[in-house]
Amino acid sequence: MPEPDLTYLTPRKLTVQRNTVSSVMLFWEPARMIEPIRAYEIFRDNSLYTTIIQRAYNDNNIKIGGTYQYKVRGIAANGRLTPFSNIVKIYITESPGLIYWAKANENSGFVRGTDVSKYTPELDWRRIVNDGIRFAYVRAGGTILYQGYDPDVMAARHTIGIKSVGLPVGFYYIPRWSILDYDINKARLEARRYANHIIGLMNQAGYNNYGDLMPLLDIEPALTDVETGLTPNQIVSWARRFADEFKLYTGRTIMIYTNRSFWEEWGVTPEINTVKDLPLFNAEYYEFNDYLYNTDTPVNFGGWKGWNIWQYTQSAVIGGYTRMDASWCRNLDLVMPPSRVRNLTGYNITPGTVKLAWFRNREIDIIGYNIYRDGRYIAQTKDDFYFDRTGLQVGRTYRYMVQAVDMYYDVSPTVPINIFIWK
Repeated sequence: MPEPDLTYLTPRKLTVQRNTVSSVMLFWEPARMIEPIRAYEIFRDNSLYTTIIQRAYNDNNIKIGGTYQYKVRGIAANGRLTPFSNIVKIYITESPGLIYWAKANENSGFVRGTDVSKYTPELDWRRIVNDGIRFAYVRAGGTILYQGYDPDVMAARHTIGIKSVGLPVGFYYIPRWSILDYDINKARLEARRYANHIIGLMNQAGYNNYGDLMPLLDIEPALTDVETGLTPNQIVSWARRFADEFKLYTGRTIMIYTNRSFWEEWGVTPEINTVKDLPLFNAEYYEFNDYLYNTDTPVNFGGWKGWNIWQYTQSAVIGGYTRMDASWCRNLDLVMPPSRVRNLTGYNITPGTVKLAWFRNREIDIIGYNIYRDGRYIAQTKDDFYFDRTGLQVGRTYRYMVQAVDMYYDVSPTVPINIFIWK
């Protein structure tokens, strides 16, 4: 009986990119997954070099002046071997040249984004969009020791440029995590300054909101300070108060930007991490970590069960610009507030009863809808309709509002409707 043809499981589009002076990265697209692949065999110069389970590999055993040839094949679940991928070749020059990490997870359906700050020159955002970027974060501000919130001088230019090409934009703020001027009571003031600055930036771009994407609180030390002098409890307590005040002031949920090394250096354990219920923007760079030996994505830490955005490199080439940050987001629904409910209708259906109905939101993270009557919250429902039977008076008009809620308790703008009670 002839062996089955495994051509359809062949790894595709193998590429090789320079990583560092002494390493290269291999990336490939998975076979069309009709059946699972158990592992991949990597051949270098026609000899079996290693076997891994990931779809990317870092070869750190290369020499300047050498030429290396690679090909990859899969091991199917039943142990059979697929045909080889295409063959790639690389010559190792003295300079590694430009480093580009855009292949990681390219075919997983994730959305790619970037972030910019005062250290980023003014960009042609059309080039950025044409290179596949679909969202962007802007550094709104940092902190000056003893003075507090310090707006980023490039924030307005970047925001206007991003919105001019129709990209969703978000903002980040980096407090100076230092015992020198630590005051937990200032967390509330800084949250309001940040919020006011964001809406000012959006106003300059022609919008009136707190950004399209979840605002970030960046928890990392200053570039010159790894030791903050703060206890782990001081760090997370300040962050919690900041996030709560921002939510109270704006209605928007804060996302935490940080990474595992900071958490470990500062000794923030899952048990004391009071912001682990907030979404995570995880900064874990391929350049400085060995995650490819373990997993295709960063590991969990701090009590978080995953990430909403993964910043995977600070060495990308995007739109021809070098040394750019690049990130993956599983789905932009996870970092944007819900859209307004559509087609809201309502009427006095029976004596003493109002029925509201609307089209269900399409976002993947919707958990329900808040219902308000005359400005007061009365209920939350998971359905796309609601019956109000509480104390309605004949001859009165009531103003109802409906608001979508997602799993991070971000909310949509309310949609109103007036209903006259006639029976």
